[in-house]
Amino acid sequence: MNFFKKPVGAVICAVILCAGILIFNTQSKLGGEISAVEDEFFENADGQRSIYSRLQEKIQAANGLWTVLVNYDEAAARDLEYERDYLVWACEDAHISSMKYANDDLNDEFARVVRLLDTYELTDREQELVNEYETNFNGAQKMIDENGYNSSVLEFMRSTYNKFPTRALAEFAGVYPPETFN
Repeated sequence: MNFFKKPVGAVICAVILCAGILIFNTQSKLGGEISAVEDEFFENADGQRSIYSRLQEKIQAANGLWTVLVNYDEAAARDLEYERDYLVWACEDAHISSMKYANDDLNDEFARVVRLLDTYELTDREQELVNEYETNFNGAQKMIDENGYNSSVLEFMRSTYNKFPTRALAEFAGVYPPETFN
């Protein structure tokens, strides 16, 4: 207890206490604002479906395409299934950057599989299904591309996070900016 009675001890204690309060306040206030921005990624808002819900649509379209593909090329079906599972895992993990990479990989694989299916003699019904799944998949991607989430992140970065001293405080407190999906 004598440590706190000495001026050096009191100053050290005050500095530690102030730093702790600063970290706590930064994490709660700025962290809350960042969470509100990132919630737009996961929740439908302003008459616009969320990117997360559009990723679910793409997973469903990939599932449907797989049901046709598996009858013609099991290896390609496994590859599509792998990329679809990667996006499913990323969505369950709920990290925006992981979902972005998984989405990009699924886009590439889905396009490759559609081109592959064009080389097979599909029944009329199978061709209709492939066209429907491709339309749904591409439509969901178009809606992702047009979603306002990235604009919200950029506006937050410009108006709040990149202003002095917010960025320095955030880095000191271990608060990271919201992630874009582009």
